[in-house]
Amino acid sequence: MSNYSKYPSYKDSGVEWLGEIPEGWIATKVKYKAPYQVGWTPPTKHSENFDGENKWVTIGDLKGKFIATTKNCISDKAVEEASMDLTPKGSLLFSFKLSVGTVAFAGEDLYTNEAIASFLKNDRSDIAYLYYATPFFIIQNASENIYGAKILNQELISNATLALPPLQEQKAIAAYLDRATQKIDSLIAKQEQLIALLKEKRQALISHAVTKGLDPDAKMKESGVEWLGEIPEGWEVKKFKYLFEIRKRISGKLDFDVLSITQKGIKVKDIESGDGQLSSDYSKYQHVYKGDYAMNHMDLLTGFVDLSKFDGVTSPDYRVFSLIEKNANDEYYLYLLQMGYINKIFYPLGQGSSQFGRWRLPTDAFKEFVAPFPPKEEQERIAKYIKDSLSKFDALTIKATQAITLLKEKRTALISAVVTGKVKVNGEAREGALGYKVNGEAREGALGYKVNGEAREGALGQDVGGEVT
Repeated sequence: MSNYSKYPSYKDSGVEWLGEIPEGWIATKVKYKAPYQVGWTPPTKHSENFDGENKWVTIGDLKGKFIATTKNCISDKAVEEASMDLTPKGSLLFSFKLSVGTVAFAGEDLYTNEAIASFLKNDRSDIAYLYYATPFFIIQNASENIYGAKILNQELISNATLALPPLQEQKAIAAYLDRATQKIDSLIAKQEQLIALLKEKRQALISHAVTKGLDPDAKMKESGVEWLGEIPEGWEVKKFKYLFEIRKRISGKLDFDVLSITQKGIKVKDIESGDGQLSSDYSKYQHVYKGDYAMNHMDLLTGFVDLSKFDGVTSPDYRVFSLIEKNANDEYYLYLLQMGYINKIFYPLGQGSSQFGRWRLPTDAFKEFVAPFPPKEEQERIAKYIKDSLSKFDALTIKATQAITLLKEKRTALISAVVTGKVKVNGEAREGALGYKVNGEAREGALGYKVNGEAREGALGQDVGGEVT
């Protein structure tokens, strides 16, 4: 912030945590300068309340800067019976429960639920300034629950401190922050696009390698398997029942690490914290040993499979199995099994109720599933190639994620400094003030790669924007 100028003179705000504010500004309470109203939820047991055309905003709808559509609408009767106040177009929507401090503008006349405060246009404060100021100032007055999460209610909102410059200066600050944050948000979007691209190319690389091999000139033959298509001539196919053996070894006692199967792999569960689903009797769990595969076959939509690095126990509902084919490589088949989830190859074989998250892979379908079976040496080469390639993808993803974190921190710091009067804005956002370029491209030296949608070829060993061959 060193390249921003300061105001000519300051005065004590009278608020300890805020400190000094510029002369001409006031430190007041929200209730005196920023009128708002809170919505309501009609009784959900009456379905007719939600059979209407009145847009009704919940926290889940607060995505983007302007809200013009909502997941649910409510009826005229529901509005009338609850005496709900209309939130006019242009009002500022502020979430004060769960995702505390999320803000958006009403793009249409609408209604909200009781978790959203609607700040109304008025002649005492500029609504565009409040878009940046309220998330900062109101949070300062929040209390916390035992887990450290912020808690707000109408009293806390009303009595929150709000620093206000003269009305015209509020408008100028809002216009400036619109420009500055738009540039930062553009950089964040580019990083997110890069992460999405890396994820897409990562999976394409795995899929191609485990099903087609590494030799682009290999002669191909029909596999006879619909999902697999052609495979190299030297490959075979095998059913899972000839590759794996399902294990079911109930522990019968306690004092083992409890293992969870997550989409990031098998993790040791912290049962002391009480987080997540807990069992009343872990002695009924089944053993998992290092080198075993463990699969959440009960949920093909959000479940996963991994090769365990731990000895422990896991739910008896999961499928634990190990390789029995001596010419099979465990890492090669791990990539293939995970591809079965990510590419939804197992999905057509599922049974159950997908809308309730219970689309399972039956034991018979698992055993009869036909997979590629390359020569063992080729499996090993493929597994090593994938592992080496993924480490490069992961390194770029980590850099992009760190860049997003840094950009968000700078965005927050910029807004905080401007709305508290610690710095004075002078028109355009200057590059030096933000600490990085804001013309759509970060310095290569700062992030280690370009963020215009393409990573350097040298970083990955290939152009991530190109085809995987």
